[in-house]
Amino acid sequence: MKALKINAPVNLNTGAVLSSGSLVVITEGLAQVFTTKEGSMNAQIVNAVYTSVEAFESGKSAVSGIADFNPAMYGLSLSVEDYSTKSAEALLVDTVQAQLEAIYPGNVEEVDVTPYVAPVESAE
Repeated sequence: MKALKINAPVNLNTGAVLSSGSLVVITEGLAQVFTTKEGSMNAQIVNAVYTSVEAFESGKSAVSGIADFNPAMYGLSLSVEDYSTKSAEALLVDTVQAQLEAIYPGNVEEVDVTPYVAPVESAE
């Protein structure tokens, strides 16, 4: 699956800073098709931020209290053409990447990640 890696420090509300390499994973996307007007529609995308790719892939918890941006991105706009032609994953990743590039210009890259799957315990 696709995620976004921020190759710059990310500030937290506590004053702490995540070092370069934190990971933004899209957890939910909502396109409000009923709001379509002049070739675009409203959208919201909720993300989780992890300290690194390794933290995400090993099942560690997401980081809360991001100061630089709100991981719950409301008031976004999606083009109807992109909504009609791109996969959901590409549409969401491209939209979030554009938002992050405004904050961390040239420091956001798309990466492939493997979600953590908790081991299943035997019922025996």
